[in-house]
Amino acid sequence: MTVLLARELLNGELAVTGASSLVPVAACLLAQQTHAPDLTLILPSGVVNPRPGRLYRSASDGRWVPGAEAVGSGYDLFEMSENGRLDVMFYGGIQIDRHGNINLTATGLDRDEGPAFRGPGLANTSFAVVSGRIILFSSTHTPRTFVDQVEYLTAAGHLQGGTARADAGITTAGPVLCITPLVTLDFDEKHSMRVRSVHSGVSEECVITQTGFELPTRPPWPRTPPPTTTELQILRQLVDPTGELRAQSRTSVRGTTTSTTSPR
Repeated sequence: MTVLLARELLNGELAVTGASSLVPVAACLLAQQTHAPDLTLILPSGVVNPRPGRLYRSASDGRWVPGAEAVGSGYDLFEMSENGRLDVMFYGGIQIDRHGNINLTATGLDRDEGPAFRGPGLANTSFAVVSGRIILFSSTHTPRTFVDQVEYLTAAGHLQGGTARADAGITTAGPVLCITPLVTLDFDEKHSMRVRSVHSGVSEECVITQTGFELPTRPPWPRTPPPTTTELQILRQLVDPTGELRAQSRTSVRGTTTSTTSPR
């Protein structure tokens, strides 16, 4: 997943990650070491282009500060977002629907005794509408995460209650891609998620059964180009020498937990 996210980043872009976004942070650092040396990464704490020598689980960890090019504040970051200066924002979610809408707030809201699960919410929901484009990611790919319609709209994707982004006055591209342990998804002309490629070792049947909505295209689907030797070497030696990504790469499939060693 880290390698695939890195490949989507362009030289000269300004990218922002969330507070618990180890994979997108690693992707930005990998892109800087490969094809996008002038990519600017800003963490939610305001740290600009950190050079920590290793990865830390929280993007708000103070150990990102030493060696960084600059340290701003959350206010600075919010101001940049309102001025339209953010090119790329990464989002995960406890629910992601077919149109790229995101729920980070709660599930089971129809219960009399309160929600079944309460998520972390979102610090600045305007990021979803002012950032140039949104790249979605999820460390799990199950019907509970990938749903037909989110129960609560925390961050806007392409359609909100039947209203398109443009009809709502939103001029940015919105979600363009979603990367999971199983697939890379993009969006068709109706802004519905479709399979762009299936990762190595993943069956097409698994993708269908683990997605909680009907995909607009049917197999056969292309296969995802695997990480190159160079990408893996840089990732393991310069970006993540302590193996934090491997420690996190446990995914839930069909209710069971499996361990993988692939940085994808």
